[in-house]
Amino acid sequence: MPLAAFMGVLIFMPVLVFGQSGQESTRLLNIQHAFQRGEMDVNKAALEQFRVMYEPVNQEAGEKQNEKCVTPAFMFLHQHKSELSKETLDKIEAYRFEHSASKSKMAEESYISPSGKFEIIYQTFGPDSVSITDEDNNGIPDYIERVAEASDSSYRHEILNIGFTDPIPEGASYKIYVENDLPQGSYGYTTTSSTTPGGTYIVIETDFDGFPENTHSKGNQIGAIYATMAHEFKHAIQYKQNRWRSPSGAFDWSEMDATLMEEVVYDDVNDYYNYIKSGFYSANPNVSSVFGNPNNSAPNAYWFVSWMIYYSEAFGNDLWREVWELIEEDNFLSIDEALTVQLPFWNTDFKSSFVQNHLWHFASGSRVGEDDYGFKEKVYYPNANVEASFTGVPPGNVGVGDINKLAARYYEISPTASDHGFADVAVDFDSTQIGLGLIFYLKNGEMIEMIETGENKAQVYLPTEIDWADVEKLGIVVANYSNAQMSRDLALYLGKTGSSIPIRDPLYAELPKEIKIYQNYPNPFNQGTNINFELPRGAQVAIDVFDITGRKVRTLTDQFYRLGSYTIPFAAEGLSSGMYIYRLQIDGMVFTKKMTLVK
Repeated sequence: MPLAAFMGVLIFMPVLVFGQSGQESTRLLNIQHAFQRGEMDVNKAALEQFRVMYEPVNQEAGEKQNEKCVTPAFMFLHQHKSELSKETLDKIEAYRFEHSASKSKMAEESYISPSGKFEIIYQTFGPDSVSITDEDNNGIPDYIERVAEASDSSYRHEILNIGFTDPIPEGASYKIYVENDLPQGSYGYTTTSSTTPGGTYIVIETDFDGFPENTHSKGNQIGAIYATMAHEFKHAIQYKQNRWRSPSGAFDWSEMDATLMEEVVYDDVNDYYNYIKSGFYSANPNVSSVFGNPNNSAPNAYWFVSWMIYYSEAFGNDLWREVWELIEEDNFLSIDEALTVQLPFWNTDFKSSFVQNHLWHFASGSRVGEDDYGFKEKVYYPNANVEASFTGVPPGNVGVGDINKLAARYYEISPTASDHGFADVAVDFDSTQIGLGLIFYLKNGEMIEMIETGENKAQVYLPTEIDWADVEKLGIVVANYSNAQMSRDLALYLGKTGSSIPIRDPLYAELPKEIKIYQNYPNPFNQGTNINFELPRGAQVAIDVFDITGRKVRTLTDQFYRLGSYTIPFAAEGLSSGMYIYRLQIDGMVFTKKMTLVK
């Protein structure tokens, strides 16, 4: 890579660190977040990022290497370069020169990919040399051919199939440099240049020796090449579409988006398992993933890639093309804001999809169930952490607490043999906004999803027609779909026989407030009449009819009814004229009234 290609090209060494919450992050991400919170000015934030590039990993302090994309360092510099002082720019350039001068450049060779869209620039001697293995004896190292193949495949999927804006000018070849001097095992990066076609170029690792595992059938090295090219080429597209402007061009959203493309282009690689799991083959989640802590706010870089995968699998990648067309028109849209605009055209809305997104995460790993609900690779995903698991339906309310912006909390209920009645659920909150999602695992193997959302009120109530006796397990998602404010003071209620929910949802304001038993109508009656009653809560209701001697002549109903108003017909065929008594038994309470049959 020529020194003149980019005045500010520097290489960032990402290192995993753990904050007070146990959430993984990189030092670069910590610096960018501190800048967003106003804890650093732009000069300090820019310089600090480039300073930490050259600090060795402190193993004694528990820091670990995060071998992933380093593009966000260049994104930050590109976004804020005009705001930086000359002193800061001079110091950054000094870092760049010191790093570049330490390399011994050898003669470069190049190879044009079969599509003609990419020029792969590499060396076969010196510190940046690639393996010269050439099994097909065509004079091109096999490694370089794999890079070219991955580049063409990424172009084909991301530009031709999905339809993202092409970052390669007509008739030009996009430059990809293969180098060994990448920071501490990082996969690669994309950066800007005034001298390369499209205004950016990509640098990729020379061998990927010792990198994390993936599932590609031809080995980890080829899988890493493929994933890296799909990832970095999406960064090139992002630059073309919005010039890496925040918020969609900031670290979190841009890395979620680029990591998504690894799965879209190369479904058989699954390098992202390293970020959603605590270990590549572990059933436990990474602490920073949606699975590990649903109450982490989206976006969250590589660790939230499954959040993005949901939208690809639920709606298709045409949705992402439309989202990025909106961002290209308005560079200051975040990805969730663009989804909010676009999803109504897909017969849904963002708030409902956000709840379903979290329900898919709940229904992964050991909770996959017996049907096809959820992610395509759900059996390989980790088990999501829940706030609480209950054996038996808890009476009263369960304290939920607060929920962060664009976040959720999960609960799991395993009813016992004593739990009966309709499984109604409600959430009280502070009148901000809440989404409530239920996924029922029925004893017959069926899975049933239910979603309700609401805002500017005290409660979201979700009645069901499902009896607890038919439920093997219930997953509950309580979600905050706002990117602007937390939801606070939440409480979860679950209804069953003998334990009713205090309903405050204004959508159900017309529901009865007390038990009422009405006189049958018409009365007296000839062939038939109706018995009306109201329930302020779900209850077991039995209605029997007796003659004047106390002999039971009919049982009209004996079942569980949810709250509401009901009309039960009584047909008097075969009965003689006279007075009759009808008795309602409602959860242990008895109500009787008289009626007269006249023939």
